[in-house]
Amino acid sequence: MKARNILIFIWGALLAPIYLTSCGEDRWAAYADQTQTDRWIDDTMRVWYYWNQDIPNTQKLNYFKEPFTFYASLLSPNDGNGRFHYSTIDSLVSTTRSIPYTDYSYGFQFTTNRVENNDTALYAHVLYVAPESPASAIQLERGDWIMKMNGEPITSKNYTKLYGDNAMELTVGFYDVSKDTIIAYKESKNIASARTINDNPVHYKNVYARGNKRIGYLVYNHFSSGATHSSNEYNNDLRNASQYFAGQQVNELILDLRYNNGGLLSSAELLCALLAPAHQLGQELGFLEFNRRFTPRQVPFTLDANLIQSGVNLNLSTLYVLTSSQTASASEMLINCLKPLMEKVVVLGTTTEGKNVGSRTFVNQELMIAMSPIVCKIYNSKGESNYEKGLIPDLAVNENSNLPRFLPFGDPNELMLYTALGVIDGSIVIPEKKPSTLQTSVITHSIERRGSQSVKID
Repeated sequence: MKARNILIFIWGALLAPIYLTSCGEDRWAAYADQTQTDRWIDDTMRVWYYWNQDIPNTQKLNYFKEPFTFYASLLSPNDGNGRFHYSTIDSLVSTTRSIPYTDYSYGFQFTTNRVENNDTALYAHVLYVAPESPASAIQLERGDWIMKMNGEPITSKNYTKLYGDNAMELTVGFYDVSKDTIIAYKESKNIASARTINDNPVHYKNVYARGNKRIGYLVYNHFSSGATHSSNEYNNDLRNASQYFAGQQVNELILDLRYNNGGLLSSAELLCALLAPAHQLGQELGFLEFNRRFTPRQVPFTLDANLIQSGVNLNLSTLYVLTSSQTASASEMLINCLKPLMEKVVVLGTTTEGKNVGSRTFVNQELMIAMSPIVCKIYNSKGESNYEKGLIPDLAVNENSNLPRFLPFGDPNELMLYTALGVIDGSIVIPEKKPSTLQTSVITHSIERRGSQSVKID
């Protein structure tokens, strides 16, 4: 039985008794709307929350607290990475987007950086641009530096306008190798107002020939099935990408997950089925471990050939994965779950986030609340899930340490791709271009804002 089907069964079996006993008219009549919401949160969390044993006794809880504050009072110290909790809650009144990847924005992802010898202002470094977006319309490109907004410096107080705002004038610059500094282009760029954009996760693909090796390269930026929760165009584009690689007779593949901080378990299962050795199809890929109230507590999921549909299983024995500190959740799950099934999974980049847990979203339309608590821990088929502090790369590569090689996706001289190609063909050498001496430090990362804090169990 599939993990998601078992979840539906467990949901009905466990939650029904609670609501039969706790949702009567007499009980709700005794509480204000705020208390009603807190009770619903408490009831649901005691059934589903992975660390439900850490929820305080009801006698120690204040059911008159504002719901978001009450929700936070239930969360375990084990929930999160020390900076924020992975379990989230939101108001349906304020939630206007369907999924984070079609968000109201200008259509580009970025970091804000503190640049050497500039202590007052931040520069925004463009990571990638979504096609047919306001950013692509002004030909903003990966590697560009946004230096000012409407003539004003970017600061820690105003940088969030870059997430999405009105039309504005951007002062855009580039890294000048000869001068080892960032220089503004002569003309500024006028970007249109932010709007809903389509950030297709199948962002870039290409094939490279190195001797007898045909090397596929795929930039895949989030695990989601489509532009809405019920559509599948992104999954179909993933299947089409596998057809493209099969047609090009690839026998090696570089999977670029450096900006992929997770998403749906089902999309991760699909990608695993497309990449894995053919003889492993049908085998256990991993299992979900729920809290002690669940029977069964461990729910397996398999490497399901039925997910492939119009796609092609590439029958790979080795996979090369590019990572960063933003690589998280379903991306880490894919790496961890494929390792026992392939000869090698080679990780190149920086240590990943460390999200080895899964969440499920619960919506109460009457109370206008949606919450996504952590409901399970995710293991591979060998029972391994020891990456709470991140997956350590086999070869450390930091794209921010070499500005001359911060190049467009697909450029064989781009630092991360260059390194992966060199590992595959055995020709890793010192880069011809010297590393920059200009020092920059990342202050914020737009990728953090857009994604779920765990694998989404759909």
